[in-house]
Amino acid sequence: MSERIDVIGIFRGRTVRPVKFRYAGRVHTVAKVLYAWVTREGSFPVHHFSVLTQDGNRYHVLLDTYTISWALDSAEAQASAAAD
Repeated sequence: MSERIDVIGIFRGRTVRPVKFRYAGRVHTVAKVLYAWVTREGSFPVHHFSVLTQDGNRYHVLLDTYTISWALDSAEAQASAAAD
């Protein structure tokens, strides 16, 4: 799954952080960046972010610096409460 998405991000110095993104017709607000790492496509860095949204779901979003585009790589819905 690698789907292009619209993202509002904060760029500060040489760092970037996603704040909100649109996916499945909804705007998701990032509550916390759980992990961030960089890979390379040729000589261009790709910034990856594992994020937790305010609704409790986890997503892997990435910024491709060659195309200057964001993509959603995976989505993990919040686990339902365990049955009694």
